[in-house]
Amino acid sequence: MHTGINKNTPLYIAPANPAGRKLAKRLRSTGYCVNGFVDNLKQGDDIVNDVAHIPTTAKIVLHKAPYTESVAAGLLQRQFPPKLLWLCHIDGNLSFSRKSSAQQEDSAADNISFARYALPLRYRLKKLLFTIYSLLFCAVRLITPKRRYLYYAEGFFDTNVLLAYRKHKQLHNGEPFLLGLQLKQHISELDNDHSKFESLTLKTLWNICCAKRIVVDHEYTGDTFTLLRKYIPVIQLWHGLPYKALSGNKHYPHICDEVFVSSSDWFNKEVFPKIFRAKAYLSLGYPRNDAFSQSPMERDWINAESYNVLKQIQGNAGDIIVYAPTYRDWGNNEYPLNLAAIDTWSRKHNRAFILKFHPFISRLFSEAMGLKERNELQQLPDYPHIYLYPSGKNIYPWLAEAYALVTDYSSIAYDFLLSDKPIVYFQYDKAEYLRLRGETLVSDSDFIAGEVVGSTEEMLAVLSNAKPHSSNLKNKFGMKNLLASEQICRLVRE
Repeated sequence: MHTGINKNTPLYIAPANPAGRKLAKRLRSTGYCVNGFVDNLKQGDDIVNDVAHIPTTAKIVLHKAPYTESVAAGLLQRQFPPKLLWLCHIDGNLSFSRKSSAQQEDSAADNISFARYALPLRYRLKKLLFTIYSLLFCAVRLITPKRRYLYYAEGFFDTNVLLAYRKHKQLHNGEPFLLGLQLKQHISELDNDHSKFESLTLKTLWNICCAKRIVVDHEYTGDTFTLLRKYIPVIQLWHGLPYKALSGNKHYPHICDEVFVSSSDWFNKEVFPKIFRAKAYLSLGYPRNDAFSQSPMERDWINAESYNVLKQIQGNAGDIIVYAPTYRDWGNNEYPLNLAAIDTWSRKHNRAFILKFHPFISRLFSEAMGLKERNELQQLPDYPHIYLYPSGKNIYPWLAEAYALVTDYSSIAYDFLLSDKPIVYFQYDKAEYLRLRGETLVSDSDFIAGEVVGSTEEMLAVLSNAKPHSSNLKNKFGMKNLLASEQICRLVRE
């Protein structure tokens, strides 16, 4: 039923993720008027964050997904009226081989229906129970001694939190504990760590009630972290200096973290205060960057391919070059790599080419290459000088040994400034990137510290004569080769 929506109705899709963009493309192809997207977290020329910027006649279309309830709840909390929310249903696949383009459009449109969306009763009951638990949590927290420190993550333990926790535990065992909810990774080195928790058991909840501070390196918007940060001071380590636009937490006026930590004085003054709310901004460095100031034996190799594997690769194939592109959240992640040319060049120049992809892309790449999904380094079939690094593992102990870095728009480029080694920016889709992601947080002159290329052939030509970058960005940003983990531990315990 299309009641309330016709092809002249201005539509906004929520959220602006790859699935949402795919739905927008489908609706546009069948004649619907899709004006843009609504998203609480993302920003861009075609993304709306405020209900005041939506025409009064417009509707917000949600697509059916496991996260639809939380997306709708977030919109309602931000004062989007319930009457604006509609759910889109698309039935099966159609074949248009014998129909004209006009008939195809009509048939595809018949396959699309809309219905008013309302949060299900189970969601409302869940919220009520959570409110009761919240009151109990607050009451218990009033009487507990504050002597523990919570290192928190959802989905996976990223490197900054994990390394900061490990250093804290090494220096003051018994104080920190690690909590990861809905984890999709397994780190074998943590199997015997009795201070690591993966669910909200009574023991976990007691430790949380005793927590003096929470340490994170991502923004989380779920109920659990929203409750915890309301009552426990948060130290945000983040996970890199940004080039691309970030949502931060500035659009949540009730949030003000205790400290925001980065690796740059300049970013803490010019960029981060505009998108993150915090009482103080400190340049202590990122724990993952400690690897650039340490010898291989001094580094923490947790959740990384071992040093022995690295030495074996270097011995067999030569110095490593790391290719680490960012993830394209609009769905086009087919990197135009000429693997045969890269392998030939690597063999000629005694190099090993290490591919480090986003987990989703790594999975697709593995399937395309006929590789089994493994949490270990794999040599590509027919390309003995090219290796796929496990997507869920820490690349930084290897990056510190790299001859050069190839990336595009990723924050890893800023981290690699600390190495004073060559950086190549493989930006084959710059125009599309800017069109879909919107304006960047910083100018190219404050990001590029090497050669920009648009093809594999250009990339290899630059790598053949690569020289250490001569950029002054490291000095401009106030980035120093200091060990961050110990400084952060002292900050957390203050």
